Amino acid sequence: MAGTVTLGTIGVVFTGGDTVDNVKYQLVDMKNKIVSYEQSEFGLLEKIGLIKADATTKLTDANGKIVDAKTKIKDLEAEKRLLQTQIDHLNDEVTGLKADLTTANATIESKNAEIDRLKGELQGVNTQLATLQAEYDTLLANYNALVAENDNLKTEANRANAEIEEANDKVAELQETSTEVSAAIEGKAPLTESELDAIGTVNSPVVHDAELVVQNLNLTYIQDGQSETFKAAHPDLNIQEGDRVWRVTNNNKFKVYVEWQFAGGGTTGELVANPSQTFYMTGKGGTMIIKWQDENGVWKQSVKAGA
Repeated sequence: MAGTVTLGTIGVVFTGGDTVDNVKYQLVDMKNKIVSYEQSEFGLLEKIGLIKADATTKLTDANGKIVDAKTKIKDLEAEKRLLQTQIDHLNDEVTGLKADLTTANATIESKNAEIDRLKGELQGVNTQLATLQAEYDTLLANYNALVAENDNLKTEANRANAEIEEANDKVAELQETSTEVSAAIEGKAPLTESELDAIGTVNSPVVHDAELVVQNLNLTYIQDGQSETFKAAHPDLNIQEGDRVWRVTNNNKFKVYVEWQFAGGGTTGELVANPSQTFYMTGKGGTMIIKWQDENGVWKQSVKAGA
C-alpha cells in the first residue's frame, strides 16, 4: 500500500506523506512539460513559414531571369539566322562572279567587304549569344540548387512533423493523470492530424523551364502604300514609285526570322520580324507567302494576295 493508517490505544498514525509529495511533484512537472511542448510548436510553425517565404521569393526571381534570358536568346538567334542567310547569298553571288574575273573584280571586292562586315556583326552576335548562354547556364544551376534546398526543407519539415507527433503522443498520455494538470492546460490543444497535414512543403511558383512558344505571324498587303498620307507616316521606309508595301505583325515578345517569296516562284527574301510590326517592299504585286519556324522547328506560313 502507498500509505497506512494505524489505530491503537495511543492514536492515529499516517505514513503516506512521501507518496503524496511524489505524486504532487510529478503532476507539476507534467504540467510544465506540456506548456513547453506547445510553445515549441508555435516556434516551429513560425520558422517553417519564414523558410517557405524565402524559398518562394528566390524561385520567383530565378523564374523571371530565365524567361528574360530565353527572350534575348530568341532575338539573337533570329538576327544570327538572317546574317548567316545573307552571307550565304553573298557567297553564292561571289561564286558566280568569279566566272568572269576581268569584269567582276570590282564587284567581288565590294561583296567581300560586305561579307567581312557581316562576319564582324555575326561574330558580335555569337559573342552575345555565348554570354547569354553562360548566364542561362548559371541561372539553371542556381535553380537546381534551389530545388535541392527545397528538398532539404521538405525533409526537415517531415522530421519536425514526426517530432510534433511524438510530442502529441506524450501529451495524450499525460492528459489522464490529474484534474490539476487538465486545468493548467485548458484551451491549449496540440496540433491535430489534419493541421499537420495542412503544413505545406512545396514552394511555388514552378520555374518556367519550357521552350518559349512562337505565336503565328500575320501578313498584310498595304493597299495605300503609295499614298502621301502613308509615306508621311512612315518616312523611314523610303517608299519609291511602284513599290508594294507589306507588313508582318509579330505578337511575340521576341524577334522571329522570316523568309518570303511570291507564290509560283520568283523573287525571294528574308527579314527579322521585330515584336509588333515590320515592313518590307517588293517591286511587283502578286500572292505573297511568308514562312517562319515554331518552337519545335516546324515551318509555318501565311499567304496574302497583293495588287
